[in-house]
Amino acid sequence: MSVTQQSLLDAMDGVAMLLDHELRIKQIGEPNWARFRNDNSPQDPGGLERPAARVLGRPVTEFIAGDTVRATFADLFKSVLNGARSIVQLDFRCDAPALRRDMRLAVRPVKTDGQVRHLLYQSITLRVQQRPALPLFGTPVVDQDNDDILTLCAICARVAWPIGAPTGEREWIEPAEYYRRDGSDIALISHGFCEDCFAHIQDED
Repeated sequence: MSVTQQSLLDAMDGVAMLLDHELRIKQIGEPNWARFRNDNSPQDPGGLERPAARVLGRPVTEFIAGDTVRATFADLFKSVLNGARSIVQLDFRCDAPALRRDMRLAVRPVKTDGQVRHLLYQSITLRVQQRPALPLFGTPVVDQDNDDILTLCAICARVAWPIGAPTGEREWIEPAEYYRRDGSDIALISHGFCEDCFAHIQDED
């Protein structure tokens, strides 16, 4: 019995994808992909469609919200392709309204004929904790950076407070604290990085 790339991806934990040198999605581990998509409605208006075939050939960065977040992750992934890093591994939050979800992203090189031609992208759920619903985690995410609306850190899910304050004059607070400070339900949010998480990403090796 032969083992194919697809059967290996299908057997992996979490959402596993094979990316090419342009960061385009070439293959997806379909069982876990379908399970994750069915359990989680995308917050971004152009979110990943449910059938895996609908995203094949598209850059994975197309589905990362926020200009800074998208550019930072593209640079990290390309640094693995060009050999500057052996792996990218980051723990992050990906919450649903009534769930805190701690996850881990790992991006590793895949060699063919001794050269790195693809990346293995794997996102694994580490812990899930139920909590009172926080509506902001069901709010649509805009594609671009926007300091005038509520910004969530793409790594730790803290909130930039107060909304609209200049970068040096805001603090990053837990989502529940946002509501304790009388934060209102909102129509849109954006993604960025808090200073601590951005520094950690820059130091990631």
